[in-house]
Amino acid sequence: MEILLTDINNKNHIFNLDESIRFPDEGVELKADIRAKLSISQQKDDAFSLCGALKARVVSCCGRCGNPVQVDIEQNFQYQLLLDEEPQVETEHECTNEDCELLYLAEPLIESNDILLEQLLLALPVQMICDADCKGLCDQCGINLNKEKCSCRESNQNSPFAILKEL
Repeated sequence: MEILLTDINNKNHIFNLDESIRFPDEGVELKADIRAKLSISQQKDDAFSLCGALKARVVSCCGRCGNPVQVDIEQNFQYQLLLDEEPQVETEHECTNEDCELLYLAEPLIESNDILLEQLLLALPVQMICDADCKGLCDQCGINLNKEKCSCRESNQNSPFAILKEL
């Protein structure tokens, strides 16, 4: 959804959204539309505040065993929107948290899909796991160790690490 900032005056505008977003080849799939609430208010002539919250359910593969995993995501976020060109910095400098929440806009228009996709990607766990006790796959034969036990580890006596079992 495109939101035109020129339509927002000094009072708070609230948008309730149900958005369908395609992930850019991340191995993650959206199970249902993202439900989001955006609140935008004008701070100055060229400055706006955006606060939001989103809820989504995504499906991916377990990082250990490969089984499908469903994860519920809830994320709160905020941005400061400035209708200005981004300042050019000639030397390296460390970004602060405030810098990460600041968006410079060439035109008074924001695309809610872009913001929701960014926030959803930031909220995803680094590794999705089906269960904290997931044993994963055997690195020798590929059997799912949650369902079967294999004898690969016991038969690997030629490993240079086999001596560590005696410690």
